[in-house]
Amino acid sequence: MTATPDELRERANRVRRAVGQLGVLESIISAADGPWLGAMDADGRGAAELKMHLAGRYRITAIVTTAGKLSHVQMNAPIAGPAGDRVLSPKTATRRGWDGDEEMPKQPEWLDYVVEWVRNASEDVDRRGVIEWRLNGADQKLAAMNDTIDSMRASLLEREQLRDELAAEVVELRTELESLDQTE
Repeated sequence: MTATPDELRERANRVRRAVGQLGVLESIISAADGPWLGAMDADGRGAAELKMHLAGRYRITAIVTTAGKLSHVQMNAPIAGPAGDRVLSPKTATRRGWDGDEEMPKQPEWLDYVVEWVRNASEDVDRRGVIEWRLNGADQKLAAMNDTIDSMRASLLEREQLRDELAAEVVELRTELESLDQTE
């Protein structure tokens, strides 16, 4: 998921989709303010899948049918409890995060709910949060590079030691061969 909201808009426009489907995708992408990153895909039946995340904290996956209806939406937020992981779905078994305090909105209201959720997430993550997330990712990459370099150094030292042993053996064999040549 590396595409920016502008790149996602271009991809949504390039893919031949029904007008309703494009409108739903555009509404969600337009609500994404800030450094959201994402990816878009389509299944064999024409449904579009939009995945986005904001600084690794907020994640959303929305599946939009060719008719322009949200068929499944999963929203993850850094909140403890059921509000942190919510799923909008027409299938009762896949719904999550809705309890007695807050009922799941009816299907015609899903788009409004999702757009509002994306807007709220955009407002919640400030520049500091984005920098912390990027720093964490850069730290992990640096640690992985350091591990790779350390293992390469260890391997190189081992190879140099084997080379030195082989060089000593070559010198020994040449000396022995020269001594045989002199005795003959």
